[in-house]
Amino acid sequence: MEKVAIIEMNETNLKLLILDVEQGGYYNVYDRISENIKLGQFVLKEGIIPSNKVTETLTILKLFRKVCDNNKVTKVISIATSFIKEAKNQKSFFDEIYNNTTFSFTILSMEEEVKAVYSGVINYVDVPKGVIIDVEPNYTHIIHYNRRTLINVTTLKHGAVSFADENIGYDEIIKTVKEELNKYEYLKTLDPETMFVGTGSTMISIGRLAKKVSHYPLDIDNNYVVSNNVFDAVFNKVKDLDLDKTQKLKGISEDRADSLVSGMAIVKAIIEQLNITSFSVSAGGLEEGLIYNYVVPETNEKPLSDMLTYSLETIRIFYDRPLSNTENVYNLAIILFKQLKVMHKLPRAYVKALRIAASMYDCGTRVNFENHPNYSFNIIINSRLNGVSHKDLLLAGFACKFQNLDNIVLSEWVKYKDILTDEDLDAVRKLGVIINLAASLDRSRSQNVIDICCDILGDSIIMKTVVKDDATFDIRQGMKVGSDFKKVLKKYLQII
Repeated sequence: MEKVAIIEMNETNLKLLILDVEQGGYYNVYDRISENIKLGQFVLKEGIIPSNKVTETLTILKLFRKVCDNNKVTKVISIATSFIKEAKNQKSFFDEIYNNTTFSFTILSMEEEVKAVYSGVINYVDVPKGVIIDVEPNYTHIIHYNRRTLINVTTLKHGAVSFADENIGYDEIIKTVKEELNKYEYLKTLDPETMFVGTGSTMISIGRLAKKVSHYPLDIDNNYVVSNNVFDAVFNKVKDLDLDKTQKLKGISEDRADSLVSGMAIVKAIIEQLNITSFSVSAGGLEEGLIYNYVVPETNEKPLSDMLTYSLETIRIFYDRPLSNTENVYNLAIILFKQLKVMHKLPRAYVKALRIAASMYDCGTRVNFENHPNYSFNIIINSRLNGVSHKDLLLAGFACKFQNLDNIVLSEWVKYKDILTDEDLDAVRKLGVIINLAASLDRSRSQNVIDICCDILGDSIIMKTVVKDDATFDIRQGMKVGSDFKKVLKKYLQII
């Protein structure tokens, strides 16, 4: 395992991200530090980085150097976004940084910045045909793609901070942005199946406020869907607040509070101009794009083909216990799902939840082995699983929890009544039994049971196991699931 640091210098912040990186391009966030420094407002107005800001930047980067050394970081990737190109003293600035810290910065072009944003989003959300809306401090990027291939990129030369600094009211911002968007013909002829994805601090802030306004039961940024009605409710709530009140909104960074209304006005204009009825929020953006482009370089030319598989493999690598059998339990669960289809009658829509729950069937042991399925719910819904809807996360969490049917508490289920249905409750009970049976058939962790064939005979099911060695113990453990199997799937279970 290697420790890699990414330092990002943008208009408003200096960020340090430390990653644990394994072979094959798998990574896990080890630490993250962000310091507000607001270089952009000086560079873009005066064309120079003033001496006091040079000193402040050096002070922070020296601290970053110590953090890297203390954490035995072996590789540092230092990136500055394109705004810095406007600074006349950039060369001396970066020379001084290198002489004091040995950090050698690469300056992104605007095209490279857009590509990083695109890479971060496309590897985080499962939207094959979409338009990305990225409201940055001084620019707004609109990125159109199809089948995970870039088609059009439009960059508006205004952002949340630049509009705020010009002290322009939100009505004027909406008018200006609409006029600018009207120049681009492709935006008038988008495919009706096109979906919209928002990324960046402004969009994440909108998502958090929308969840609060709508009393949404999950505190997850990625893949949260904001409807037009909820966005309007948030905008109307925020647009006339003074700065002090805006800064007190929960979930909103004070560093961006002064530009929140400006950023929301930009989004309002885009929504109205493009007739958007809803958009999803991506927690992946520029930072994640830098990770993929520099730490997982395979994604430079081709995005991840299966985000969920990549996410589950990452969790397996970094969190599975030694001698873990999660892969075999997953395989057995899939076999059982197919073999028992005539009994459970669940559509393929539940397969993604099954994949997650079976791959993380024993994740609760990280908290406590006793009744570990009970602790799996929170672990699953708070895991970094990309390309997965909030509904699939909930289904997987409950399916894993319901390996023990005594864990069913309806008062917990009804918290999510706006996302889940009564049919879903029946489904996760069945998935829970299937996963429990799969885990029991590999209780020895020896992978003795390699295949299963089921015969239904009246009110019973005969489960014939294909084994590579003596599986007496595993079959005995599997039979212990018989009572739950009968309760949920309405058949007596016999394993041979």
